[in-house]
Amino acid sequence: MDVQIAWAERYFRAGQIKSAEPLLRQIVAKPNPPSKAYELLAYICGNRGETEACEEYLTKAAQLSKCSPECLFYLGRVQLQSGRAREATTSFERSLKAGGDYFEALHELGVAYAALHEDERAVAAFRRAERKNPRSPLLLHNLANALTGLEHFNEALDCYDRALALEPDRAGAWSDRGSVLTRLGRGLEALQSYDRALALDPGNVAVLEDHATSLLAMRRYPEALAAYEALAKVAPDSDYLPGHLLHLRMHECIWQDWERDTQELLARVGQGERVATPFSLMGTPADAATLQACARTFAESRYPARDDDESAAASAPPGDASRKLRIAYFSSDFRNHATSQLMVRLFECHDHTRFEWFGYSLDRGEGDELGRRVSEAFDHFIEVGDHSDAEIADMAREAGIDIAVDLNGFTQGFRAGIFARRAAPLQVNYLGFPGTMGCTYMDYLIADPRLIRSGEEAHYTEKVVRLPESYQANDNTKRIAGDVPSREAMGLPAQGFVFACFNNSFKLTPDVFDVWMRLLRDVPSSVLWLLAGSERMQAEVAAEAKARGVASERIVWASRAPLAEHLARHAHADLFLDTFHCNAHTTCSDALWAGLPVLTLAGSTFPARVASSLLHAAGLDELVTHSVADYEAAARRLANNPDELAGLRDRLRVDRDRLPLFDTPRFARHIEAAYEAMAERRRNGLEPDHLWIDALPI
Repeated sequence: MDVQIAWAERYFRAGQIKSAEPLLRQIVAKPNPPSKAYELLAYICGNRGETEACEEYLTKAAQLSKCSPECLFYLGRVQLQSGRAREATTSFERSLKAGGDYFEALHELGVAYAALHEDERAVAAFRRAERKNPRSPLLLHNLANALTGLEHFNEALDCYDRALALEPDRAGAWSDRGSVLTRLGRGLEALQSYDRALALDPGNVAVLEDHATSLLAMRRYPEALAAYEALAKVAPDSDYLPGHLLHLRMHECIWQDWERDTQELLARVGQGERVATPFSLMGTPADAATLQACARTFAESRYPARDDDESAAASAPPGDASRKLRIAYFSSDFRNHATSQLMVRLFECHDHTRFEWFGYSLDRGEGDELGRRVSEAFDHFIEVGDHSDAEIADMAREAGIDIAVDLNGFTQGFRAGIFARRAAPLQVNYLGFPGTMGCTYMDYLIADPRLIRSGEEAHYTEKVVRLPESYQANDNTKRIAGDVPSREAMGLPAQGFVFACFNNSFKLTPDVFDVWMRLLRDVPSSVLWLLAGSERMQAEVAAEAKARGVASERIVWASRAPLAEHLARHAHADLFLDTFHCNAHTTCSDALWAGLPVLTLAGSTFPARVASSLLHAAGLDELVTHSVADYEAAARRLANNPDELAGLRDRLRVDRDRLPLFDTPRFARHIEAAYEAMAERRRNGLEPDHLWIDALPI
């Protein structure tokens, strides 16, 4: 048999396959054939494109003791190409054990671990490969991608730059480099990197998608819309593309075919298709079941539970009742951001005698004044923006965190992967994202009885915790600037009724705009004061107004302003008109704090009921309507009844500091009672369940 295998190998090396193959088949038909015979047959089949036969022979060779490192390597390649990355890692590891460290196997081992999203192992393998060949552009590109997966962006950027220095025409590396620069807050450089990528490969779908995603993250909405439209021309079936397109058109107030496009999108979401990210549905008339379906589909596809971490957390012993309960807030917005504007005073009012408070900052930017105030409120403030999801989850577990509170949900900068790995035995979805995250690893959602009514729990994957008055924290020390520019200085008429809405433009929809335009037509000398957007957005709104018989001059635009100045200019508005499908959230609290009444329509979902929750806690339930007709009638009545409106303003002015909505110490006790109730259930061996928190005596 040794002579036969020698001849067969000689024929194979000489390219005489017609002579080699029959001889090899004779050899493998005999008892105990050598591994080399199977290997050579595998190579012959592989060269002919007979993948299944190739793998069959490689597998048989791998079962024999004298299998070569090369055979194990090629078996790993075949397994990897067929989507079986876990099996491939075993084959590559065996090849390295048999043949010692060599570049090809180390590199492919890293690729296999990267395919499994085991980025730490991928980086380790790529680093070993780098020591063998530090000048491989492909290796450096793959290493950079794995470092990106670990959120090690500066190291990743260095590797992208090294790869591109060796191979400047590598379009994918330019694109991936752009994504990292975006995450580092270096937007202009990111766009330059994408320009290079698109110049090299204009139709590359991955590049187009990354470019559009980065523009969206930078909030360059008109450009992001154009980029997603370009993507739609070459890859119309891209995941989540229809939702991005609808959301960006809503940002720009492009309402042509809005109702038709929205209903088609919501139907597809309900069928479980990957057509919209959860946040992209916030301004639409989606019902609660559709919002849940969207969140569940997105979470399962992008951020599935990590079973090992889930099991470890579930088996961890309950916290020691004799020590302080350790509660950690996680956010990418511990800076001048709406979330911190609402939460900072709560952090300051938290009880440090019974609780130990941790803040995990997921941001990478430089701190600001509000960020410093936030950091000083915690017992422990840890900046983890440069750490991977796994590293952060490990840090939280090592710190003995009992309850991890996610303040991002699925908003910009979110890191759901931390919670998929179980940062704490109990995990809570709160404030940042107005609704369910659809994740089994989020145990609780903090709400109140007006946001989620009794009997509606099935539409929320988390167990619902209802705080007694409102779910929203507020800062009862928020400063309002003393100097208020004149109406004329702000573009408002000297006389006339001012309807205002300072909500983000994606919340403006044709149905509410119809009502607003009827009000402008019916209330003489009235104007509508909106938050300024892009030039196109403002032009679209002006055109929509004209189409409804209202001159564009009656739309007044408010530019962005520092918070204290923004609050001060509310004095020039007479009535805040809320949007329907996604209410005013922070903007509602701001208006009420500044003494401006807010009129809302309570919808059927969490995002459409936030203003009704806030108005209830502000003692203004009469400003909550329950139909479009009632909303319009109430707005018209208030615009024509200055005494009634003045009475509402007086109530806000006199009662503001006593209202539950702005009693931050009281709110702190309520949410702390919720945390204690969650922890108590766990200490008693009970699974998470819906909780109702009793109100403290006033």
